[in-house]
Amino acid sequence: MSAEQLIALQAALGELGALYVVAVSFVPLREAAEAKFLPETAALGAQLRKHLREGRMDDVAVDAAARGIAALRVHWHQQLEMLRDSVLYQESLAAWETDQSERLATLLPRLIAGIEPTESPPILFYGVSLASGRRHPGGRPFLSPEACAQKVAAYRSEGIPAEATGKEWWDTELASITFTDDPEALDSPVALRVDPAQTRTPVFLVAGESTFRIYTRVLKIPFTVTLHEEATDEWWQAFEESYQDYRVALAKHLEQDGLVIEVLRQQENR
Repeated sequence: MSAEQLIALQAALGELGALYVVAVSFVPLREAAEAKFLPETAALGAQLRKHLREGRMDDVAVDAAARGIAALRVHWHQQLEMLRDSVLYQESLAAWETDQSERLATLLPRLIAGIEPTESPPILFYGVSLASGRRHPGGRPFLSPEACAQKVAAYRSEGIPAEATGKEWWDTELASITFTDDPEALDSPVALRVDPAQTRTPVFLVAGESTFRIYTRVLKIPFTVTLHEEATDEWWQAFEESYQDYRVALAKHLEQDGLVIEVLRQQENR
């Protein structure tokens, strides 16, 4: 077996793993995915490793492994497409597209695994990414204070958009916005502080996590801006501008835009 064939098989197994994560995230598919998809994927991986150890990965074995992986991928793509065509999914999608809050609260827990609506959600925080997309030596890793302020101002005027995580329908449809009740848990020292009581859209608690989701295409809700007094991101240590100077400049731009600012000291959650 060539190195290219091995890389291709390993990549295909990785794709199966990613597809399993998608399948198990839906309630109607979860049980079958855990009982069949996961062990079948694990068995294919174990067989591949065994052949490699024993030096028996010839063209016949490569072909068998490729066909097994392809068959499993096709089967679970079909299962996902059947789910997408189901009444439950289509009703949920229609409710999401038209912001039918009561329908979402009823339908989504039956469709999406690990979420439940919460009647009295706490104050929530949405992290504002400062990344410029150029995190490499010599590049500016963060948005300028002015650019960050413009980004926040856009959230106020246009709303907070849902987070599409990829290009597949399961990444873009029924997309949500993720919040936390603990600003210390965010990757960014800049966050939007929102009161869920200001929206009719239901807030869902994610099981096993300290995160909450709001399923909507765009969330328009009043907010204040919180800024951590200090930042621990290692990129700030290598950045020519200190975070404290950045925070002061950002606060000035935000206040000029009429936004309310709150500086959070360490361990201060509100």
